[in-house]
Amino acid sequence: MYKVFFVDDEPLVLESFMSKPIFLECGFINIGYSTSPLDAIKAIMSLLPDVVFTDLKMPERSGVEMMTELKTLGYTGEFVIISAYREFEDARRFFTMDGLDYLVKSVTEADLLEVLNKLSDRLRLKNSNTGSFTETPSPELNNITSRLNKSLSEKHSLDSICVEFNLKPNFVCKLFSRHLGTTFTAYLTKIRMDEAAMLLRTTQKAVKEISYICGYQDYFYFCRVFRDVFSCTPSAYRESAK
Repeated sequence: MYKVFFVDDEPLVLESFMSKPIFLECGFINIGYSTSPLDAIKAIMSLLPDVVFTDLKMPERSGVEMMTELKTLGYTGEFVIISAYREFEDARRFFTMDGLDYLVKSVTEADLLEVLNKLSDRLRLKNSNTGSFTETPSPELNNITSRLNKSLSEKHSLDSICVEFNLKPNFVCKLFSRHLGTTFTAYLTKIRMDEAAMLLRTTQKAVKEISYICGYQDYFYFCRVFRDVFSCTPSAYRESAK
């Protein structure tokens, strides 16, 4: 399920829109809402939804201004602007900032379905490109998994990570077991194999190059690990994905 946050200064409009069953039917779950753009910014940075549906014209901040501030703060989720207005300039500014879509009130089921399908495709691609990072209650573990996902090609080990973050190996092992139900080594192998599979499906890079990108300097070892995980060779996996 993808997490959604809703922002609209009109409570009745907000309630009507976010109660539409099509969200759950398409795999989107409501994790929060706000009638105040300023309050919404704080909540969004805390909850980190996958997508924000926001009205365009609101007191305190417009939808575009709110989106700009969130991006400045480091929020990387998707946005959908909803408005009763058709101001071209506001809509155009939104699109140039990588917004996904612009819905005009009253939103039809067909229009909403089209946008949700686009969102699903974009979020699915984004998740496949960013490894297997999962937010947990542990800041230490979140820092470690974020570091691993962003630097797959580097030579990581439990010892090197412990030195980098000034943590004890036993403590790190307990974090992986308690919050992710796995080990450090198994987690690292999984995100590397996920990345390798994605590159094989979506690029024409040579298998040897992919092995280096995913942190395996030994090509033959990479192929052996890949075969153990996917029950086929990298080349066979690529062929089957066509």
